[in-house]
Order: sequence, then C-alpha cells, then structure tokens
Amino acid sequence: MSEKKRLKMRPRSGWAAFLTLIVALALVPFLGPPPYVTHVLILVLLFAYLGTAWNLIGGYGGQLSLGHGAFFGLGAYTSTLLFLNYGLSPWIGMAIAAGVGAGSAALIGYPCFRFGLRGPFFALATLAFGLIVVELLTAFREITGGSLGIFPPYLGNVPHLFQFASKEAYYMIILAMWALIVLLVRAMRRTRYYLVAIREDEEAAAALGVPVRKYKLLAAVISGALSGIGGTFYAQYFSYINPESAAGLALSVEILTVAIFGGMYGLMGPTLGSAVLTPISELLRIWLGGTYLGVHLMIYGLLLILVIVFMPRGILGKLEEVLKRELEF
Repeated sequence: MSEKKRLKMRPRSGWAAFLTLIVALALVPFLGPPPYVTHVLILVLLFAYLGTAWNLIGGYGGQLSLGHGAFFGLGAYTSTLLFLNYGLSPWIGMAIAAGVGAGSAALIGYPCFRFGLRGPFFALATLAFGLIVVELLTAFREITGGSLGIFPPYLGNVPHLFQFASKEAYYMIILAMWALIVLLVRAMRRTRYYLVAIREDEEAAAALGVPVRKYKLLAAVISGALSGIGGTFYAQYFSYINPESAAGLALSVEILTVAIFGGMYGLMGPTLGSAVLTPISELLRIWLGGTYLGVHLMIYGLLLILVIVFMPRGILGKLEEVLKRELEF
C-alpha cells in the first residue's frame, strides 16, 4: 500500500477504533463485573481524563505543570461547599468549578508567561502554587474542614444531585467525560499545532508570528477548567475530600506520570498510561496496605525514570515506532 493511501485511511481507521473502544467500554457494566473492578475502571478513566487535561499544557505546550492537583482540588472544594452551604446541585457546581479552575490557572499562568518563565522555573512556580493551595485549604478549617476534610452528605439515589446508588452510573459519567475531553482536544487542531511549535522552539514560533503567550495561557486556562470539572466528579464519587488527597503534590505527580508514561505527544497517550499505571497503583495499595505508605509513589517514580531513559516518547511513541518499522517493507 502506498504512503498516500495509508495517510488517507488513517483518520477513518482512527475514528473507527475510537468509536469501537467507546462502545466496548460502555458495554462493561452489562457484563456484571465485581464492584471493585468497576471502581478500578472508574479510576482508570478519571486519571485518563486528568492526564489528557494536563497534556494540553504539559505535553503539547511543553510547560511542565506540577500544580494541576491544585486546580483539581479547588474544583472539588468549590462544588462541594456550594452543595453543603447553599444546596446547589453539584451539576451546576461543576460549571462553577470549571470557572474556578480556569481562573486559578490564569492566576498562575499569566504572570509566568508574561515574564517569560518556562522550563524548570514554570514547574517550580506551579509547584509553589499547589503547595499554597493545600496550606490555604488546611488553614481555613472553619470553611474547608482543615486537614480532616469534609463529607458531602449521602442522600441516596438522587441523580439531579449527582448521587447514585451504583458504581455503574459513575462509570458511565466518567466514560462520557473521558470521551468528550478526547474529542475536545482533538478538535483543537490549530491550537495544538501552535502549542507544538511553541514547545519545539518558542523563539522561532514567535518570529513566525505565533502569539506565544496567548496560546500558552489559553492551554493553561482550558486545562485548569477541565481539571476543576474532574475535581467535582472526584468529590461526588468518593463523598470525601481533604487538602492532601484532593489537591496535594502526590495527585499532581500521578496526573503527569500517566501522561508522560503513556506518551505526552499523542492524544491517547495519557489514556494508555492510565490503563497501565492506575491498576498497578491500586494493586500496590491493596498489597502494601498502610504498612508502607507512599511506596506506590516511589514505584511511580522508578517507572517514570525508566520510561524517560528508554522510551522518551512514552509507550504510545514506542508502539508507533514499532508499527512504523513493521509497515516499512
């Protein structure tokens, strides 16, 4: 088959594979898996969603963010506090959480990009922002519950308040969220091209007329908004949040790890990374229990080092390399 025909068929085959995957995943609840298997699949999709959101600024944009847990946590606390104090449905709170996530991303992103912070300097700025958010959520205990966290009240099967009696309902919601974010990022074709140009050579992109600061800030704001939405889902699914679990550095590391491990230069890279790492993480939690707290993060770090050294483009990049080599005959 000629290269021209292969390139023409690729978009159609990509759509077919994606739709097949969605249909297959949507059929999972009807197979009657054990509740814990459903729980693990929910976490896989949640971190695939969060990794895809992070990848917009961290992968395509090349701006290593260590503070995405902060956007996620602010979204979780926003919708939960609105529900607790004002009876506002988390479905509406989710939209407000998106605004808070976008606003906080702009708050840290604008001065960074305005003064040309990038690389390790941007990473440190986002790390500091995340630590500040955790400290604020801990300090204002009268509002946030401090280090003890807060428990959204469980009212039973109340769909309009984002509460369901079965895990299958949450599974279908996070599946829809994951599918929509993949489609959204795919639709941002022009933005992604600009971001990749900025990532590869920011000065050359600026010289060619690319509005560098505009697109970096746009990517950060959209990524922050999507992370805030993910925080609302997390709060409703677990019915408990505290500063460390919902906004801590460990969460930020897990988010970026699934993207880097799977391949942060491809649309489905974070999903592939989550499909591999999240089940491993959950199995380690069960196996180690509370005996060796934090060991799973050490293993995460080791896997990340191995991927960076031996597969710098992640699993997805390695698969593409192997397939390309096999097709060249």
